[in-house]
Amino acid sequence: MNMKILVTTPTGNIGRRIVRELLAPEFSVRVIARDPARLPDETREQVGVIRGSMDDVATLRRALDGVEVMFFCIPPAPMQEADVRGHYERFARSAAQAIREAGTRRVVTISAVGKGRARNAGPISALHAMEDILNESGAAIRHLRCGAFMENFLLQAQSIVERGIISLPMPGDVAIPLVAATDVADAALRWLVRCNWSGVAGIAIHGPEDVSYNQATAIIERVLERPVRYQELAANAFARSLTGHGASAEYAQCLVAMFSALATGIASAEPRTYDTATPTRLSDWTREELLPLVGSSVDAMSCMGCKA
Repeated sequence: MNMKILVTTPTGNIGRRIVRELLAPEFSVRVIARDPARLPDETREQVGVIRGSMDDVATLRRALDGVEVMFFCIPPAPMQEADVRGHYERFARSAAQAIREAGTRRVVTISAVGKGRARNAGPISALHAMEDILNESGAAIRHLRCGAFMENFLLQAQSIVERGIISLPMPGDVAIPLVAATDVADAALRWLVRCNWSGVAGIAIHGPEDVSYNQATAIIERVLERPVRYQELAANAFARSLTGHGASAEYAQCLVAMFSALATGIASAEPRTYDTATPTRLSDWTREELLPLVGSSVDAMSCMGCKA
């Protein structure tokens, strides 16, 4: 009998990789999607699609019918959100109720490092609240507590191209775990396809090494073969930049709080071990993910200059 697996956020950085790897005869995959048209044609043809939002109890309960294990990843709060923690708690409460009603046996979640040490850490604290809510659902759970995603550097691509700067409200000399979404997906897959685990536990996903933003920028500069420097932004300047791009003041302050907490070393709440390390190095990720984006941006800007 095929193992029945539900994947939430199937078009996200992690979810889409998980779905792709589960397209095999031994698995029966179901996904929840607000807009099924965003799914690749190959995926839509091979999975069961439940249209709707995963914060709707009825939708999630229907999607969980007969499912043995669920991959649960809350979509990031939109920039306009005025209650970021409430956003995560709403999804978690809906999931906990649906899991109890469906009797789902196992759940694998995406959470963040720092559990037990983070205080007022914005989205990180919100994810830890998610853990606490889901732990009351009755399911066996593995919370994957991830370091900072390398994919966040993609948001710096325009600044790299136009100004040669990576800027965040974080001291440049504080090392934190950096992890690639591909490695998180691989870790999630290992738990999703296994049937012999129970209980509730947090699993740290740390990437290959802790890296400061000064070090990360030097690596990115070397791979891109173009000048790039790190600039620590003042918290109020960072918040103004976000609100200037449409973010709510509350959302901006949540991200400021997250970086402030990371700067205090909350990531060391989960000790780095051989088992928490994942293979993708920042240099390899930059070559595969950031370099093509920066290169295409440079080409596009050159073409615009030629037309002018």
